[in-house]
Amino acid sequence: MSKCLSKKVLPMKKTNKPLLTALSCSFVFTANFIADSAIANEFSVTTQNKATTNKQLAPIEHVLKQVHHCSKSITIRSQALSREKVAMACKELIAQENEFHQTFSTRNKPVHDDNNTSLRANFYSSNAEYVKYATEHFNMPTNNGGMYLEGYPERQGNHAEFVAFERNGGLWNLSHEYIHYLDGRFNRYGDYCNGLHDDHAGPEFCPTPNSSYPHGVWWSEGVAEYIAWGRNNPKAIAIAGRKTYALSELFNTSYNNNNGSERIYRWGYLAVRFMMENHRDKIEQSLILSRQGNWAGYQTLMRTWSTSMDQQWFTWLDKL
Repeated sequence: MSKCLSKKVLPMKKTNKPLLTALSCSFVFTANFIADSAIANEFSVTTQNKATTNKQLAPIEHVLKQVHHCSKSITIRSQALSREKVAMACKELIAQENEFHQTFSTRNKPVHDDNNTSLRANFYSSNAEYVKYATEHFNMPTNNGGMYLEGYPERQGNHAEFVAFERNGGLWNLSHEYIHYLDGRFNRYGDYCNGLHDDHAGPEFCPTPNSSYPHGVWWSEGVAEYIAWGRNNPKAIAIAGRKTYALSELFNTSYNNNNGSERIYRWGYLAVRFMMENHRDKIEQSLILSRQGNWAGYQTLMRTWSTSMDQQWFTWLDKL
């Protein structure tokens, strides 16, 4: 986890983390649309939009001048994206949104008190432009590869934002982050600090002490990878035969302890895929609780699972 901030920011809440560089687990939109990219420890800060207060810098509407509404729930705002890239990104995200709703039978009904009706993806033309503007435009640090800003979903008029930049001709991590938005709106009650994890660092400063195990990181990161990759995640499948973790261990994955990019993303993908393919009834039971924000009940349910599926899990890994 990288939390060295270049500028003091107000306390904010968090959802899912910046996109640094370590292991390949997420996505790049390129001419071929989706290619493998590097994701390390993705963390997000949440805040509400803050117009620039530095009179020497152009305001956001003068920098991210290109605005395209893919749908009612997806807007792409950019500095210099080509029409072709925007069209390809919209097409893929709309398809993934439909798949998400079909997979979880949401009927497009969000959890209670969630007013994040849409996600706006904001792309600067380069890292230099991102560093120059993003702190003033979004009140966020820029020592990272991009951030998902959930804000305060319980507030009317709140707007979820993904802020990043074009890199090597591609839009990095947009697909993964969009699934986080959908999962947070339709499957998990409240904001990041309301969930189960061990991250209390600034600028969000989620309350201490740590929640007891199990945590929810295996699901939130795993489901983003699962929906985005489907059954075709070669780098996750390539490590399955190692049997590094029992399934029961992965339920204790978190951000500061029991962590690591490979464990969080690739093994998270495998855990979610196994549960979706073999124990969908258990997933549905857990979603009832997570949609209510009943985290004590969620943990009690998962503890009843204990090690009961571990042997089946290892057998399943052998067959991938």
